Amino acid sequence: MVHREHVHLTRRERQIMDILYRHSEASAADIQQSLPDSPGYSAVRALLRKLMDKGHIEYRQDGARYVYRPVLSKNDAKHSAVRRLINTFFEGSPASAVVNLLGDAGQKLSPAEIAAIEAELEKIKRSKEP
Repeated sequence: MVHREHVHLTRRERQIMDILYRHSEASAADIQQSLPDSPGYSAVRALLRKLMDKGHIEYRQDGARYVYRPVLSKNDAKHSAVRRLINTFFEGSPASAVVNLLGDAGQKLSPAEIAAIEAELEKIKRSKEP
C-alpha cells in the first residue's frame, strides 16, 4: 500500500481529509453535509476522485453507496505533518521545534503535563544510554 504524505492538498481536500479522520469513514453525502460552505454533490464526488487519484483515500461499497476512508492512518498522517513542520520551520531540529512550541505556552502547562513531558524525555535518555 502506498503511503503518501498529505502535501499539495487544496483547502477543500484538506477539509475532506479532516472529516474522514474525524469519522474514520464517510459517504460523499455525509462529507458534503459536513463541509463548510458545501459545494454541490458532484463537486464533492470530483474532489473524492482527486483524493483517490493522489492515493490519499480508498473506498468500499456499502449497498448502493460508496464509503470513503483515509489510506494513511491518523497517527501516520500526524507524524508526517510534524516531520514537515520540523523540516520546514526548524531546519530539521526537533529540539528547536519543542523549544518553540513550549515558548509562552510552557508557562501554562499543568504540573501533570510537565511530568508527562519529563517522563517522555527520560525514556528518550534511557534509550540513548550504552
